[in-house]
Amino acid sequence: MLSNMIPNYDQEMERLLGWGPSGFVLAFNVTFRGPEHLHSTYPKDWQTIYQNRNYFFLDPINFWTFTNSGQKRWSEIKIPDMRGILPEASKFGLSYGAIFSRKRQDKKSLLSVARADRELTDTEIEVIGAKFDSWVDMVVGGPSLTDGELEVLRYLKDGLGQAEIADRLGLSESAVKQRCIRACAKLDAKTRTQAVAIAVARNYFS
Repeated sequence: MLSNMIPNYDQEMERLLGWGPSGFVLAFNVTFRGPEHLHSTYPKDWQTIYQNRNYFFLDPINFWTFTNSGQKRWSEIKIPDMRGILPEASKFGLSYGAIFSRKRQDKKSLLSVARADRELTDTEIEVIGAKFDSWVDMVVGGPSLTDGELEVLRYLKDGLGQAEIADRLGLSESAVKQRCIRACAKLDAKTRTQAVAIAVARNYFS
């Protein structure tokens, strides 16, 4: 699902691994039931321990995100680690990291990036934070498309061609084409098919 929402998804995830070679967790629309969209590259053994021991709500790093928006290195968060989660995580290469917390439309999203060797630099944190901002806008934010652009995409989703759409809407084919071009540009899609896939993934037609 996220691969349809974030342009160049595979390349972007590879870049994240460059900053966080020990792994990362990317979560959008987090509620008490869990995130709506989740991608984690943390070691599988650590993920199993974390889930089985219900560490999510006890983790001081995640706890910080519940009441804060912004970004911090793990080492800068002074919330007590009552269960010793962070020392245990370091055994799996999660020794240093940064947490990014954003809130859009009353929905919380977070990104946690980990390394085994060093702290992330200020520049790295700023770059990652800017990327995360754009992803949150893409995944959580509402459509910037006009009603007309959405209408054209909806017909494309239903399998209609440009001429058929023009006939249905009482427009010229060139007008339909322009709406398609604008929709693709707004969604950062290379093709009409990709634009429709992104719109479907973001529930723009619901």
